[in-house]
Amino acid sequence: MKKNLPIGIVESIERERKPINNVRPNDGDVAIRIKVHDSSLAAGRHFDENSTYISQITRASIDALKNYFREDMTNDDWKLVIKLKKILNIQ
Repeated sequence: MKKNLPIGIVESIERERKPINNVRPNDGDVAIRIKVHDSSLAAGRHFDENSTYISQITRASIDALKNYFREDMTNDDWKLVIKLKKILNIQ
């Protein structure tokens, strides 16, 4: 498996074949449909259900969270944003 492999964009998240808008830790299993950027990528070969997935956030997306979604964000959400900032080297 490759490390830090950009896979694609999340198209949908489902639980029991019904669309949902978000998932919290301990919510149980979900299915995530990803629109793959590179058709040469193969599930099971380059990534699988045991791979670690992260969202590619940017300074602009962090600012949008602060400006428009602050009330929807929990302390755990902000901790995750801080962790992603470090992983992705965002100032």
